[in-house]
Amino acid sequence: MNKKISIIVATYNADNTIKRCIDSIVCQKSNEIELLVMDGRSQDQTMNILESYGNMIDILKSEPDRGVYDAWNKALQMANGEWIMFLGADDYFLPGAMTFYLDILHKKENVNSIDIICARCQLVDENGKYLGTFGVPYRWEQLVRKMEISHGSTLHNHKLFKEIGGFNLKFKICADYDFLLRKKMNSLFINREIFVMQIGGMSNSVKGLFDAYQVKQNHCIMPLYQNLYYLIKGVLGYYCKKLWYSVKK
Repeated sequence: MNKKISIIVATYNADNTIKRCIDSIVCQKSNEIELLVMDGRSQDQTMNILESYGNMIDILKSEPDRGVYDAWNKALQMANGEWIMFLGADDYFLPGAMTFYLDILHKKENVNSIDIICARCQLVDENGKYLGTFGVPYRWEQLVRKMEISHGSTLHNHKLFKEIGGFNLKFKICADYDFLLRKKMNSLFINREIFVMQIGGMSNSVKGLFDAYQVKQNHCIMPLYQNLYYLIKGVLGYYCKKLWYSVKK
């Protein structure tokens, strides 16, 4: 491996947001960082935008895939970084994020013994309005109840994927949650906002809650009645938040 960090972005018909995402990465790139973009054969202007960056994108592929996790798995086969990050096409880094992470990787003792390095993110709506922050330290006891790690702010040790595999395509929305449940991770938490996530995607939906329910059932990490309780609680909370946002507007 000859890079410190590989940043992987999956896209599909994302011409409204992809420039913002890539701009936030290329302005922070150095010779220690590589950028891989896997496009699912977009039908809009996404590829034209991506191709305009030339060699600022180290690997750019456009081919049909089975969703974001399939695209991530494909990129993992080509990634050269010691550490891996995953971003959505509507996410973007905050200034100084990569310098901050590189500084940690160079100065932290025994950093290679760490599985994941987590941080926080800012949440915004589709209009860019700030809604709050998201992301807590990795704690197994919390994770089995709910996915509250900011996955886009997380550095994954590349060797972790060799140890426990890639993303399970059985889970269309919460395969990252499934991945993090496969072992008790050795983790480091950084109390800093690293990137901005636009809410409103499939992970923030009733389908996402049900997918998380299926992940927990697959791992047998809690009794069925308890899993159903968290599912119902999550669905009720989802609709209460939707109502609150509509009233606030």
